[in-house]
Amino acid sequence: MRVQRPSWKLLCLYNRSDVLPRLPVASSTGVAQRPPHGSLTMKDRKATPEDSAEIDITSAHLPRSNLTSCLDETFQSAPIPILIEDWSGIKERIDSLRQSGVEDLETYLDEHPHVIEELRSLHSFVDANEATLALFGAESKQTFFSWARDLLPANRLSNSKVLGAMFEQRTSCEGERILTTLSGIKVPIVWRCSLPEENHKYRRLRFFAFDVTEYKENSNRLQTLRAQMARTARVSMVGQLAASITHEIGQPLAAVRTALDATIRWLDRPQPEVDEALSSLRHAMRWTYDMSEICHRLRSFLVSAPIQATVLNCGDIVDSAVLLIAPEADSKQITIVKEVESDGTAFADRIQLQQVLTNLLINGIHAIDATTCEGRERILTIRAGASGDEHTLFEVSDTGCGIKAAEPDTIFQPFATTKDDGMGMGLPISRAIVEAHGGKIWIAATGSKGTRFCFTLARSAMGCSASSSAERTRQNQL
Repeated sequence: MRVQRPSWKLLCLYNRSDVLPRLPVASSTGVAQRPPHGSLTMKDRKATPEDSAEIDITSAHLPRSNLTSCLDETFQSAPIPILIEDWSGIKERIDSLRQSGVEDLETYLDEHPHVIEELRSLHSFVDANEATLALFGAESKQTFFSWARDLLPANRLSNSKVLGAMFEQRTSCEGERILTTLSGIKVPIVWRCSLPEENHKYRRLRFFAFDVTEYKENSNRLQTLRAQMARTARVSMVGQLAASITHEIGQPLAAVRTALDATIRWLDRPQPEVDEALSSLRHAMRWTYDMSEICHRLRSFLVSAPIQATVLNCGDIVDSAVLLIAPEADSKQITIVKEVESDGTAFADRIQLQQVLTNLLINGIHAIDATTCEGRERILTIRAGASGDEHTLFEVSDTGCGIKAAEPDTIFQPFATTKDDGMGMGLPISRAIVEAHGGKIWIAATGSKGTRFCFTLARSAMGCSASSSAERTRQNQL
């Protein structure tokens, strides 16, 4: 190794007498002394051509025999397995194949599988360090080399990594293989090797091995955990689907029961009111149809089926949702107030939009019914009107006591509820529906005077496309 001796001028920058004290110098007696006053110091000394001359620190300071001994000791005591092998004959054969016109070594080996064994006959083991012996469980080098051919048989997958790198004249190669120790234990390793430019250096190729047993075990455990998590997620999805269906069809079922009870009352009298009874039956039939559609739409959510959206009149949707919950509101003496723009529209799936409004209205009824404030008006308000040029804003306000949760937004998570008998599925389903339509839902206000939920939907198909495009742009920016 040859190094450039630093210039005295450069050294003087770091040995200025006005910055650092003068260093003691060795006297002829071997005792360190300070230079006498007025003597030549580093900053006074002028640089000479010899100062920047190259010197060979290997030959000047370390005899070759000592260097060889030092390198050998380092090799033997290295903490990682190192195996020295002779690939010089193989390198010559690979070069001859390339020079003879072979362009694709892998294809050539596929067509001539016996070549691997032929090349193997040109290979030999040279040396192995202590870590290699420990890896294979060999007591000595003699034991290891007597079994080396069996322990490291020709392996097409592993050997082709080296052969391919030689053929393509790369400077390094690496690969994986599973070793078998003398005691029969399987050890997965990753190996690496640097390839020299000179052919004669292939007589001592050094292969470095890294035991990846622990890594493989951790990787297998991780895959097992992922499989378990996937199964848990599927089970959870089934549970959420069951809870969603139970939650969503509960209100229509109650409405059907109320309609049937009313039908019986209209007919079970001295002068039956057939028209009223037929009206109740028609409502019951409609709600039965809605229950079937709710189940179908919930299943569609799980398989990401496209939404069947059309332009809907906001007044009609609000009326259908209010009609569904009116019996429960009347039984709890809650007044429902509707403030809907006559020409308001929303581009949505009718059944799903009705679900959202029904869920919010039912939550409002329960909030008002749970309040203990005397003298407070029991009013549930639903509004629908334009919000800008492309969207419709829906609001549902109650006069309850607010949401009793540390973080109100957490109630949009599945199974999160502030009610003792709640399932925690109404709001998560509502959010999923609104967001699937390209809209947003949020809690606009909550407190001791009540809660106001808001959500927006596009007024038309064009507005829905613009919302979806804007949302995709926002996600890409994030």
